[in-house]
Amino acid sequence: MENQNTEQNNEPRRDSASVSKEKTYRHTLVIMSVILLACVLFSGFQTIYIFRLNTGLEGIMSYTRIFKTNKNTDPDNGIGSIEESKSSEPSELPEPWFSIEEASSVNKQRMTTVDIVKKVSPATLPISVIGVDDGKESKIGSGTGFIITEDGYIVTNQHVVVIADQSVSTYYVTVVLPGEENPVRAEIVGSDAQTDIAVLKVNTDRKLPCVTIGDSDTLQAGELAIVIGNAMGKFDDSVTVGVISAPSREINRNGYFVNIIQTDAAINPGNSGGPLINSFGEVIGITNAKIVTSTSESLGFAIPVNSVKKIIESIINYGKVVDRPYLGVSLKYVADDSYFGANGGVFVAEIVKNGPADKAGFELGDKVLFFDGVEIKETGDIIRVRDSHKVGDTVEVIVERDGKEVTLTMEIGDSADY
Repeated sequence: MENQNTEQNNEPRRDSASVSKEKTYRHTLVIMSVILLACVLFSGFQTIYIFRLNTGLEGIMSYTRIFKTNKNTDPDNGIGSIEESKSSEPSELPEPWFSIEEASSVNKQRMTTVDIVKKVSPATLPISVIGVDDGKESKIGSGTGFIITEDGYIVTNQHVVVIADQSVSTYYVTVVLPGEENPVRAEIVGSDAQTDIAVLKVNTDRKLPCVTIGDSDTLQAGELAIVIGNAMGKFDDSVTVGVISAPSREINRNGYFVNIIQTDAAINPGNSGGPLINSFGEVIGITNAKIVTSTSESLGFAIPVNSVKKIIESIINYGKVVDRPYLGVSLKYVADDSYFGANGGVFVAEIVKNGPADKAGFELGDKVLFFDGVEIKETGDIIRVRDSHKVGDTVEVIVERDGKEVTLTMEIGDSADY
């Protein structure tokens, strides 16, 4: 609230014409000041926008240092430990400048496997994580990435580069650009543990080959699936071919439900972060896991590209994930009769200070009964409801506290603010 100071007027009474002229003069000064301020601000924003487009890596990294406030962009995974809120005030973000849809080609034509590899392989890169110990450098991890823009933005898995993201003084990331033998350093623009996505940026004057992003929502079982990657961290540009075994499988990862693509195309260590490609030569998934048992084989998985397009765009535009629903509460499922015959359910285990749940009045030990009208039987129920809403939506929550039902009202927050 602004403070207003009123001064007593001791001047002699003036005629109404003089007062009217003075008021008009003051109003004119105020209007001119506002116009001048708006021009200055507009000029400043344009300068920042042009700077980001023309200064390459240096400009991008200075930008991400401003906005990248928390490596763990979404501690609100529904269950487990939570870091205390870093900030309770939302930060003002500039207009986004990058869009995957605008960067992707709209021309589609089915291709042979050989032609697909010729198209996508040059934009698929081996990634290495280098550790520095007492002045000595050694490779401690490897993976795969693919170039999505001609000026050098690269997508990979967060788990491939996580150690370098958390300890920049001890570890760094390198990639081998197409047509070159020596690796070059790549900066981590941002990463997201929840979706296992990271974006890198290389500083180069070259116009790099890049992939075309497809539509993973149109996938059908039996379609052609091609994987290109740095198999075993030694055999870059390795190609394996199979089919889409299932276009959508739901799994629970740290309390967060995600959909993944299942394929029988061989996925090996070192393939993580590489492209899963369809018959049009489009990237429709990011390979990230496989299941290996004594009784199973050909169970590979990839992140559907549609589910992370906004994540990638947000990291490139802001250095972090913005506009993602956030509750600021950690939940724990307790089975019936787990504690001396007590009724089970979903209970509040941790609350982020000044987060949405804290502001709504949640207390430790609350049993969540209904969330936005949905009966809560497991932690995943709340997560599904949360993800069906947008940041800023208001929901009603009914909890059981000391044997009584309590109704709370919560405004869903933005994970980028915490």
